[in-house]
Amino acid sequence: MKLKGKTAKLAIAALSTVMAVSWGSFSGFVPRAAAATSTEITAGVAQEYESLFQAGQIMEVKVTIADEDWTSILASPLDKEYKKVTAEVNGSVLENIGFSTKGNLTLNSVAGMSDSDRYSFRIKFDKYDKKQTLLGLDKLVLNNNYSDPSFMREYLHYEALRSIGLNAPLVTFANLYINGELYGFYTAVEAVDDSYMERNFGEDMLEEGTLYDTEAGTTLQYSEDSDYGTISLDAGKDDDKASLKNFIKVLNEMPAGEKGDIEQVLDVDSALKYIAANVVFGNYDSYNGDKAQNFELFGDKDGKFTVIPWDFNMSFNGYTGGQGMSPGATGTSSNSNATNVSLDAPVLGVSMTQRPLINNLLQVAEYKEKYLSYVSELVDYMSDIEQKITGLADFIRPGVEADPTKFYTMEQFESNVSYSIDSGMNGGFGGTPPQGTMTERPQGAGTTPPQDSDSADANPPSLPDGTAPQRPADGAALPEGSENANALTPPTDGGAQFGGRGGNSLMASGSIMTFALNRLVNLQEQLGLPVTKLPEAAASTATDSADPAVTENTAANAGGIQVSINGKVMLFPDQHPILQNGSVLLPVSELVNVLGGTASWDKDKGTVTIENGSTKITWIVGSNKAYVNGSAVTLSTPAGILSGRTMVPVRFLSERLGLTVKWVDSTKTVLVTSEASDEAYK
Repeated sequence: MKLKGKTAKLAIAALSTVMAVSWGSFSGFVPRAAAATSTEITAGVAQEYESLFQAGQIMEVKVTIADEDWTSILASPLDKEYKKVTAEVNGSVLENIGFSTKGNLTLNSVAGMSDSDRYSFRIKFDKYDKKQTLLGLDKLVLNNNYSDPSFMREYLHYEALRSIGLNAPLVTFANLYINGELYGFYTAVEAVDDSYMERNFGEDMLEEGTLYDTEAGTTLQYSEDSDYGTISLDAGKDDDKASLKNFIKVLNEMPAGEKGDIEQVLDVDSALKYIAANVVFGNYDSYNGDKAQNFELFGDKDGKFTVIPWDFNMSFNGYTGGQGMSPGATGTSSNSNATNVSLDAPVLGVSMTQRPLINNLLQVAEYKEKYLSYVSELVDYMSDIEQKITGLADFIRPGVEADPTKFYTMEQFESNVSYSIDSGMNGGFGGTPPQGTMTERPQGAGTTPPQDSDSADANPPSLPDGTAPQRPADGAALPEGSENANALTPPTDGGAQFGGRGGNSLMASGSIMTFALNRLVNLQEQLGLPVTKLPEAAASTATDSADPAVTENTAANAGGIQVSINGKVMLFPDQHPILQNGSVLLPVSELVNVLGGTASWDKDKGTVTIENGSTKITWIVGSNKAYVNGSAVTLSTPAGILSGRTMVPVRFLSERLGLTVKWVDSTKTVLVTSEASDEAYK
């Protein structure tokens, strides 16, 4: 990979920035949650290094590395080769320790960027001296907050797990310096290694036990004679996976609704807590989602396994894989958008039967009751989530501002930690892209409506018959010609789009505040608890408009975006229009009621079809494909599901039905008119 000018950029940033990184006092920060007193935690051994993760302080990590070794890391980051360095952590200096890049998807993505070397890193204090540790800590990871403009998803999820008594890795924030220059503001996490095992389970646990890591596809479904290649030995005793295979077999052989022998091979509580937190916080880059990854399994000397949580940078709806699945389809979760969730089927993009650790456990009444109790505890943790996020944002803001390599702008950080009624469906749609990928506002913005860019295929395929359409691969680039040259700059609501730096995609998660508050309300409703009142959106105060009817009705909808059809302002009782990726989307049923025609939903194919006269338009929900009278068209913004409503781009539909669409930027209004009435609005 070609070396980038990072060192020069860092030097300039260091000269121009006066750092004040040790914040001894601050206001509004929510202290680390104490472990739930009602839950018994496996007795471990207290460690001196726990002081490094004390709430209210920023860890200072200063790495000194030979120039040739640093050059080697930047030239070949995918090798993840350890280099010998000296590191000072909060004043403690250790020499001859290991330093390397880490990660899989994020590592590959950053390696492909043309303007960033902001990798995640591992620091292994006992790499070259097995007796050397940092106050007892043998390994530390520094995560780069890829896809998280808030910088706090991982922190909050780990802390919430600790609040219900799960043995979660310690976490804090850290300033990383390379050879004396500030490199970035990172999330520091205690690695799951010997010191973690001793702290949580007791001394010498790995001498007789086994620790396994998981890769994507670790479904834990039983397969005769399988070697379970996605599960690899990380540390401890190697028994050729004998105990692991026995655990998976027993799990899959649980009689329906009965425990069977599961408690002999699994710490059930650890699994239920992990599952509950994933669904409460919308963490689907996990076993609950289509990737089936990001957890570790520790088997003790008796072959009883404990689920160890890991990797939460895409928590709070940061990962949306599988959300193109048909909502409510047989065997799938109804969890199809950024707000609603099914506590009975806490999976996304897969069927319950594909996740036996969830499906089989929750069929047992006692385990289901425990799982719901953990959900309730986490909902209680979420009851002041607005204050938690605001306080944490105030605490880390100076570090984020000073960060010279951050993926996102401060505007994106602020919008990500703020509430917006335009919540952004499916997390991965809409909003502002990462720094360096922002779409430019065209000349004359305000006279041109938000565009739904489209391009007809030369040889359009027929809509698949009898088969569910497939969503595009995560991060896949739109086909050539589908880029919209006239798209307005997306709103700064903390949402995301798939944007490319150096030809690769970086997904910026939607507003953590908006998702958290909406998810809280949904869970409170399901649990029969008092419902938290959501923040109210301010009514528009715009006074200039091309449409008098719009001026008189700017407060008609609380959502901020108005839609006027032939002079009549539409009202949206339960789901307001939203601006996603430069396109206005609104509930299809309301639009069809005004424009005429019929709308139908095919849950098996995941499509919504509108018919009006001789025109038939079919959207594949969650995909950027639509079909107009059988001809395929590529869209910049796909149809999707938000709060149980199918949302479609208004311009695309209206123009296909022969209507004219204009955008009034001053009042955030879409004007839809027929040719006959269009003159009144020119």
